[in-house]
Amino acid sequence: MNAPRPLPVSTPLPQGFRGAVSGISAFLAGLKMCLPGGALFRFTALAAFVSALVLVALAWVAFAVVGVGLSSWLQEQGWASWLGWLGGVLAFVVALVVAYFLFTPVMTLLGPIFLDPLCERVHVLYTGRELGGPRTSRKFLQRQVSAALQALKWLLLSLLVELPLAVLTMITGVAVVISVPVSALLQGVDLMDTPHSLREYTLSRKLAWAKAHKWPVGGLGAATALCLWVPVLNLFALPAGVAGATILMLAAEQQGD
Repeated sequence: MNAPRPLPVSTPLPQGFRGAVSGISAFLAGLKMCLPGGALFRFTALAAFVSALVLVALAWVAFAVVGVGLSSWLQEQGWASWLGWLGGVLAFVVALVVAYFLFTPVMTLLGPIFLDPLCERVHVLYTGRELGGPRTSRKFLQRQVSAALQALKWLLLSLLVELPLAVLTMITGVAVVISVPVSALLQGVDLMDTPHSLREYTLSRKLAWAKAHKWPVGGLGAATALCLWVPVLNLFALPAGVAGATILMLAAEQQGD
């Protein structure tokens, strides 16, 4: 086995702006490993393919539902037929937004299959040791139940918190002051759940960890959320985010957290 790699972030994890930079650096390190030629590509290739299928399916369903609703509304308003293209454009934009907010919950549900092995591999690369030990059937089922609950939580947060903030941002632009940090922090906390769950952290310990390292977690979440909007790279965003989350966890462990 090769010697463990040095962590790409400083320890102890800093706070403030430097802490956010550490979170971004952890994500970029994870993204580099997940792209073709990286140490994690064989773990992310299938995940990227499944991500592409999920994203296309979500966008198609959202487009179909929104398109029918907008077409009916335009007809009720008596708009000229030549404005019908507006419904298609709006439906396409809304479909992309809806797919964006549904993508993370769906992929979180598939986490035990695609993201857990990747997280364990990152742990081996940087420590030389296994993270979770043997993956027995019982452990896998327990982890799948945990992932399902996490996906449900993320779906509710997306629909009740992030999506309304996104709509307000598009309408007024003022809500961006609130929506950007809130979305970044929620995304970061969600990404940290994978390595923390494999460490068998309790919910209270997960929240306490996120509170103590909110700046690195927010930086990680912001970088991941931004990457989700970039075509092609968005297929690798969540694996890269989980890899970055594992790096942050290891950095915190080196300082005794």
